[in-house]
Amino acid sequence: MFSGSTDPRWEPLAGRLPAGQFEIGKDGAGLLVVGFDGSGPSRNALAYAAGLARRDDAGLLVAFVESLNAAALWFFAGSPIIPDSAGDLAGDLRDELKGAGVPWQFVSVRGDAARELETLASTYMADAIVVGRSRHSWCGSVAATLAKRARRTVLIVP
Repeated sequence: MFSGSTDPRWEPLAGRLPAGQFEIGKDGAGLLVVGFDGSGPSRNALAYAAGLARRDDAGLLVAFVESLNAAALWFFAGSPIIPDSAGDLAGDLRDELKGAGVPWQFVSVRGDAARELETLASTYMADAIVVGRSRHSWCGSVAATLAKRARRTVLIVP
């Protein structure tokens, strides 16, 4: 079709750009948002995200989203008391990421998990959101909701 010569539109980019420069975007992720609630699937997601961040020289924004309609709301003298679940998770998180070799920050927010993770990813200009797969949920899966409506890559880790 091209009589022995190659079509310049289909040549590899090697040699066209100086080493270390890329034509579009950048190489790898810069920041990953990870949903973490201490469950097994969220620990798997954290481990996967930490490995990916280490390979891509990226950072982690580890987010705990506490649902306001959860049974975790307790009432004392008519005022809601929300247990310090985020504080309890901070110690677990330090143990999980000890020796991971990646920069990370922990944030705790309240609201709808899928919406809050997407908002954090948008605010911090994250490249992807990493969540664990829900085993079962009567009010809908965070992973499925993110996969349907997120504006960035969503990695769902089993």
